[in-house]
Order: sequence, then structure tokens, then C-alpha cells
Amino acid sequence: MFGFGKKKENIIDDQGQPKVAFNVDALEDRHIDELIGICRGITADDIIVKEEASFLMSWLDSHRDRVNKYPFNILYTRLKEMLSDGILDSEEEAELIEIIKSLTGDNKKDTPVHQKSTSLPLTHPEPEIIIEGKSFVFTGVFTVGTRKKCEEIVCDLGGEMHKTIKKTTDYLVIGDIGSDHWVHSTHGRKIEKAVQYQEKGVDIKIISEHTWIKYI
Repeated sequence: MFGFGKKKENIIDDQGQPKVAFNVDALEDRHIDELIGICRGITADDIIVKEEASFLMSWLDSHRDRVNKYPFNILYTRLKEMLSDGILDSEEEAELIEIIKSLTGDNKKDTPVHQKSTSLPLTHPEPEIIIEGKSFVFTGVFTVGTRKKCEEIVCDLGGEMHKTIKKTTDYLVIGDIGSDHWVHSTHGRKIEKAVQYQEKGVDIKIISEHTWIKYI
């Protein structure tokens, strides 16, 4: 049901009966999808009351083994700070809505839900983009043209293309439209990998298609 078919293995229990062990990565993917769904439900009316924020906090607490990983870590840290005094004031509510909608891509008003890409991991403040001599990775679907066309633009301007995220990658560019090939509705493995490298101190800048376009 959840796409775990290729990630199961049979194990014999104490009674000599087979049982299914789910791959850890597959379970984490399921929890991320569940989190995205919860967040979309909470912000559907553009209002977050304290009870909804507390529910989200409780859900994150129940998945504490994930809270050091993207995107759990960003939400968990900020939400814990907001609710530390037992109050969710209007300023905190507005910030929480912004964070959640950045995660779900719902800050992109004119894009269908199934095509929304996350803007949560984008580098802030928006960095200056240097193309010549720098390396790029693209993910998602681009409004300015095909992925191949975008890659050709980078190469024509003296940049280098990487197919996957490496420690030497300078920029990850997220297309304004999400991809059906992403493991989650709002993001895929390249985004997760780039965030992991950032958390380890690697200087990979994550930018939007809109930002990239300004420099071509």
C-alpha cells in the first residue's frame, strides 16, 4: 500500500513464522509523507490554533528518532520554541504558517497541489549566483524549459553539471514545479542529500528556479 514492496525481507519469528521487516528508509519516507499530510491539513484554512500546534508537536515528539533529520528538525526546533511558554501568539502563528507552507509548497498559490515543490530548504538570504567555474545540480520540473535545456545553459556559461549531489556541488536548483519522480510530493532525494551535507558544514547553496533565472 505504501510502496514498500521492494524493501521487504522475510524474517522468522520465535514461533517459526515469517514476519516482515520494513526497511528503515522506507519507514522514514512514510513518516515524512504523513508529516506533509498533517501540515497541509493544519494550514488548509490559513489558521493555526494552539491545539493544532500542540497536536503537531505531540506527533513530532512521538517520532523523536527522526527529529534530527530534514524536514523534522526544522519544524521541531521552531515549534518547541514557540510553545515553550504554553502560548501561540499571533506573530508565532504567522511564522509557523509560513514555515509549514514553505515545507508543503503551499505558498505557491497558482500551482496544483501535486506539483508543488518545497521552498523550506532554500538558502537565506538569497545568495549571489556565480555560474562560471561552479557546479550545479537540478531537480524538479522547470518552467523555463526542459532539464536538458537548463543544463545546456549552465555549460554554455562556463558552469559544470553534476547528475547527483556531491560535496563539491556548489548549487542545487529546485524547479518551480515538483516532479512525479520525487519520492515525496514536495521533494526528492537530491534535496534531502543537499540538506544533509549542509548540516555537516558543506557549503552547498539551495536555490529556486526563480533565483537561478536572475543570473542567466
